[in-house]
Amino acid sequence: MTKQPSTTVKSVDDKVVADVGKAAESAGDVTRGRPGRRSASERREAVMALLSGKASADQLARQYGVHADTVLGWRDAAVSAIEEAMVTGGGESSRERALEREVAQLRSALAQATLERAIALQGVEEWKRASRPSRPARSRR
Repeated sequence: MTKQPSTTVKSVDDKVVADVGKAAESAGDVTRGRPGRRSASERREAVMALLSGKASADQLARQYGVHADTVLGWRDAAVSAIEEAMVTGGGESSRERALEREVAQLRSALAQATLERAIALQGVEEWKRASRPSRPARSRR
């Protein structure tokens, strides 16, 4: 029995994969591109379709070229963001609140540094006045 070279088998496999890919593309249910690299608008559209019941997670996963668990993760992230927005009521996220606290701390530190600088400048001016040389003595000539 003669063994076929692996390159022949590989080319047949590649042809089968290519044919399946062409069939899926022609059917229009697969979007090509790097899986997992979806824009925010694509993720939003997928979550809206999933939440409204227009498509299942499996259908959306095939459409966007990702795993169904990824689509469910997008849904979970969206639902938790909605819950957080409802709890805060002010429309501010936890990140915004943290940034506002940091800005307040930085303003306080700046005010303290400005005050310390003013005190230091005042001390330097007083030192200059106190350490001025006296008038030179009058010459005896």
